Amino acid sequence: MKAIFLFGLFFCLLFTIRIKAQGDLCTILNYPFLRNDLNYIRFPSDSSAFDSIFIKLNSLIMKGDGNINIVHIGDSHIQADYFSGRMRERIQTFFQGGIGSRGFIFPSKLIHSNNPFNFFVSFTGTWTGCRNVERKNCILGLAGASATTTDQYSSVFIRLKSQDYPSYDFNKVKIFHNMDTSSFDLDVENFKIKEDFIDNDTLGFTQFILHNYSDSLRLNIYRTDTNQKSFTLYGISLENDDPGITYHSVGVNGAEVVSYLDCSLFSYHLSLLTPDWVIVSLGTNDCYSAKWDSTAFEKNLTALVQNIYKAKPGVPILLTTPSDNYRRRRYKNPDVAIASRIIFRVAENNKCAAWNLYEIMGGYGSILSWYKAGLTANDKMHFSKTGYYLQGDLLFSAFLKAYDNYIDKMKK
Repeated sequence: MKAIFLFGLFFCLLFTIRIKAQGDLCTILNYPFLRNDLNYIRFPSDSSAFDSIFIKLNSLIMKGDGNINIVHIGDSHIQADYFSGRMRERIQTFFQGGIGSRGFIFPSKLIHSNNPFNFFVSFTGTWTGCRNVERKNCILGLAGASATTTDQYSSVFIRLKSQDYPSYDFNKVKIFHNMDTSSFDLDVENFKIKEDFIDNDTLGFTQFILHNYSDSLRLNIYRTDTNQKSFTLYGISLENDDPGITYHSVGVNGAEVVSYLDCSLFSYHLSLLTPDWVIVSLGTNDCYSAKWDSTAFEKNLTALVQNIYKAKPGVPILLTTPSDNYRRRRYKNPDVAIASRIIFRVAENNKCAAWNLYEIMGGYGSILSWYKAGLTANDKMHFSKTGYYLQGDLLFSAFLKAYDNYIDKMKK
């Protein structure tokens, strides 16, 4: 009798979520140029791997435990974190069971680049940067960027912002950095346990367990031995013990698919985040030039997918197409359609899902409608905050439709 009651309660909760999802969809689809009928995620013929996301989501809803790790990888559209940040906000606050944590970040301000809008960074010391869009001989990981200092003492202060955004706090800090004997020491304020997770004496991260939950940290880096020469930061993951959805995001301005293939620690760092779902939003910069190589793009995207599978075999991967855009602010870009078709072909050949933002936003030339609606920047390539939020809402709605279909499948 108890089992029947719980089964009924379970579907009652799912039905409530479905009603909420349907209402949510109606609140955002209010632009005439959008192709709402195309706003869905296309799954591979064998979509069983993607069911794992929904199974974990059901456990989070029903039992209030567990954590879902989502990693969103991209270019400038993701570095600013408006698109991915909106998706994070929607997916974390929609499903009852805990917000989760902020996850992986890179303090781009250290290397004189724009920081995601939702956390503040200040620092001391002199830092030099390296990014995967530059032809430099440097080691890079998941973030596609690194920051190095040779000062005997330096520090990095980070505070998560909560205004008009979910408030995060954390009690675990993972610092991804060079781990050999030439690296400086480090600590953070308010920690009780420091643990080094080292693989082959050079790879890994240092984790700090804090005394209390906090929304900020100060990372102190210092030399304690003459053999220590420098410190290189690859990224920071801000986590907690609460159940919920952790939405990591990494993006580099100007990045192409090949940019992440040049990151030797990409798969290793991604594996350390144990992703349950990986979203790849690349292609804008690949097809921006009229002389782009579509064959190389397909080859590189396939290689990137395989590097993600190397990090976690069988992990569900979603490939999103680039948005419609103008070349040099004046000329329509017909090659976005070609890049989108390639992305769908790579998805089909590698058991990935795909989401066609290009067609959903209206297809060829639709960026002008978005521009006139105040949803893009003047370059007709990047978007306003409202435009990025709309993209996040659209992707979230497509995710809800997929979850809704999963519920139907469970009931049969």
